Amino acid sequence: MLFKKNSSIDFLSIEDIKDGLLILKGNRYRAVVTADPVNFSLLSEEEQGAVEAAFISLLLSLSFPLQFFTIVKPVDVSESIEEFRERLQFLPEGMREYEKELEEFLGYFSKQTITTESYVVVPYDDTAGGYDRARSEIMRRVHMIVEGLAKCGLMPRILGTDELLELMFFVLNRDGNIRVNNLIKAGAFELYKKGVKLGAEA
Repeated sequence: MLFKKNSSIDFLSIEDIKDGLLILKGNRYRAVVTADPVNFSLLSEEEQGAVEAAFISLLLSLSFPLQFFTIVKPVDVSESIEEFRERLQFLPEGMREYEKELEEFLGYFSKQTITTESYVVVPYDDTAGGYDRARSEIMRRVHMIVEGLAKCGLMPRILGTDELLELMFFVLNRDGNIRVNNLIKAGAFELYKKGVKLGAEA
């Protein structure tokens, strides 16, 4: 007897991804907020207390559920190593040995290097099926979460459509990894991170 194999998309009930929203079957909508983490252990006791108080205040103010979601990704340094190899012939003789050692160093740690990304999934289920109203309501909820996380000292931002597509691709392809070049382009080495301003819904 043959069984029809369902796709992961069917399992997740995703109908569409647009306008920075995951649109699920049954008139259900999800927005995703992310923020760079804060090293809590490096904060003073007073700062830790302020962060805890702000987070508790945020949770107590909510009238809807949230889902906290964290993923762990291995970092792929193969592109960086390949760039080293391409530049090797242009380096002075004395630098080539250093370049080879750096390549070996990256190759060794590439097998142990991971990055974690945390997200807050903001839901809204609209029984009436009106997209505009659902988007307006979910954005209202997102603004509340963003403001609350900002009071915790974070720089939160809502994921756009392209970022949601990348996130869903990773969730559906767990053997994937992050490329170092992409991390750098995304501002991994920046000392200051900027959020995005959310436009008010008409």
